[in-house]
Amino acid sequence: MNSHDIIDPISEQQQVQVIAATNRCIDQASTLYGREFKALPVDFDLSGRCAGMYQVRGAARRIRFNPWLFAKYFQDSIGDTVIHEVAHYIVDCLYGLKRVKPHGAEWKKIMLDLGAVPKATGNYDLSGIPTRQYQHFAYSCGCRTHQLTIMRHRKIVKHRAVYRCQYCHGTLVAVPLETA
Repeated sequence: MNSHDIIDPISEQQQVQVIAATNRCIDQASTLYGREFKALPVDFDLSGRCAGMYQVRGAARRIRFNPWLFAKYFQDSIGDTVIHEVAHYIVDCLYGLKRVKPHGAEWKKIMLDLGAVPKATGNYDLSGIPTRQYQHFAYSCGCRTHQLTIMRHRKIVKHRAVYRCQYCHGTLVAVPLETA
């Protein structure tokens, strides 16, 4: 495949299948946990590297899917990504998002209860998928150098966030730019 060959997003018929799979998964959770979880709006407006997203804006909740990644990996997406995002919704309903880690023990248990492997991220070949190229910034800890996105870099600069290495747990510190 040529890097200029962009994959077409999923068809309307496939979108209907994804919405039906999402609703079945929510219904399955309702049965498993003995309470009703309402169906959510499902949108196909996500782009880039992310296959799906459970989004909360105030009182509004929705699930967003990447129609290009779904087109390229339809069966995997129906089986994994749909359950992954529904599990975030169920965690929100049962525990609240502020009380738990995004891919913590509660989410992992719900993934297993729904019959899925609790993996946090997919590893997709993105050739043919339209993605934005973001600037990255070098940060270091006690064991390695990390490349942070501009969004995380700005949070650090504005003192809104501190990031730690997953391995050594050291605080990430900006690597000074080399001066000529």
